Amino acid sequence: MFAQTIYALPQDHNRLTLRQAPHHQDPLAERLHRKQRLAAAYRLFAQLGFEVGIAGHFTARDPLEPDHYWINPMGVPFSQIRVSHLLRVDGNGQVIEGQGVLNTSALELHYDLQKARPDVVGIAHLHGLHGRVWSSLGQLFQPITAEAGAFIGDQVIFERHALRSADGRLERNRERVSRAFVETFAQHNLLVWQNHGLWTTGQSVESAAWRFIMADDTARAHLLAYAAGTPVIPDIDTPQDGDRAGREFFAWLNFLPLWDRICLEQPDLLD
Repeated sequence: MFAQTIYALPQDHNRLTLRQAPHHQDPLAERLHRKQRLAAAYRLFAQLGFEVGIAGHFTARDPLEPDHYWINPMGVPFSQIRVSHLLRVDGNGQVIEGQGVLNTSALELHYDLQKARPDVVGIAHLHGLHGRVWSSLGQLFQPITAEAGAFIGDQVIFERHALRSADGRLERNRERVSRAFVETFAQHNLLVWQNHGLWTTGQSVESAAWRFIMADDTARAHLLAYAAGTPVIPDIDTPQDGDRAGREFFAWLNFLPLWDRICLEQPDLLD
């Protein structure tokens, strides 16, 4: 019921005639919408085992202040995140709204990526087991499954360890690392941070969340397939730019059943 009523989708929406995720015209309503989906995504990530200590972060751009974003407070379990827990953070890393401790480990990465890509609303980086293990191989996904095919032409590897200072040491300058991260990510929606894990983006909170869930699942499928033997890699066409809107829509659409389920199971997340 939630997925069908929040945006008052047209009666024929089941025929998939809609090709773009709708947005609220009222920015305050859109802000609430994004916060609710952000809180729901954290609950889903907890169920999927993506929480490792205080690591991981998923942000949503604020529609009223586009250089601000919403994020979870550090130390609150993903399984307990509510809308009222979320923090609004500005470009200087200051908490503008909300109460709680801010995880500053990725401030530059989220802010700089938002600034470079005005179309991006959601940015997800969690420490899912399969994504972390797959990242150690330094490889991109192959179209060995239909789900993996969704990332073809839309993924990139970030070799953090390739960043070295003049004396050969691993680069520690956060600004330089963030700049290299953003430049590598470019317009892709999946970044494999070598030896670290996965990052996904989306033009909605829903699409970014679904991409991360599917990326970790795809990493698991790859690890299983390559452990069992040599997968057959079919020849497929690299998606064209015109396909991006369709991919974005279907990523958004796939999140809706998860939203319905988690809201029915755990309605307190909306508090």
